[in-house]
Amino acid sequence: MNSAPGIHVRAYAPQDAAAVNRIAVAAYAQYRETFTDWQTAGPRFSATSDHAKVLELLVAEEGDAIRGFVGYVAPGRPRERIFQRPWAVMRMLAVDPPARGRGIGRRLIEECIAHARRDAAPIIGLHTSPVMAAALSLYLRLGFVHHKDVVDRHGIQYAVYTLDLGG
Repeated sequence: MNSAPGIHVRAYAPQDAAAVNRIAVAAYAQYRETFTDWQTAGPRFSATSDHAKVLELLVAEEGDAIRGFVGYVAPGRPRERIFQRPWAVMRMLAVDPPARGRGIGRRLIEECIAHARRDAAPIIGLHTSPVMAAALSLYLRLGFVHHKDVVDRHGIQYAVYTLDLGG
């Protein structure tokens, strides 16, 4: 499954921190006017690489440039209570804005699904918001379905979406 030719997905390495943090800030800045708590939420994106301490961070490279990243949580690992422990979980998908529309997000999702299958997860879950329209549309096209609404975050509606892996 390689939906983005020329894109290689690999495990995060500490030298990727600056690129991951820069992409997180750039990718989520479009929600500056939407998040009611941007003054506190916004600066946290500049430390996104810190999540590599608690989940598996994957990066998408094109040549020697990182173009996007996603977090993966294996079944049974610590996660938010909105996700069941046997599930795999995908977190914080982000693609560098100039690289969008080239299949990078899809490639990162496919890699998370492959990891979930490897880990024998029956389901892979994620949470997102309708304001993240491009991401939500991609998740739905890939077969994710609405599972349940969850408490609003950043002043906007969020929901959990799942993909049944037949496990």
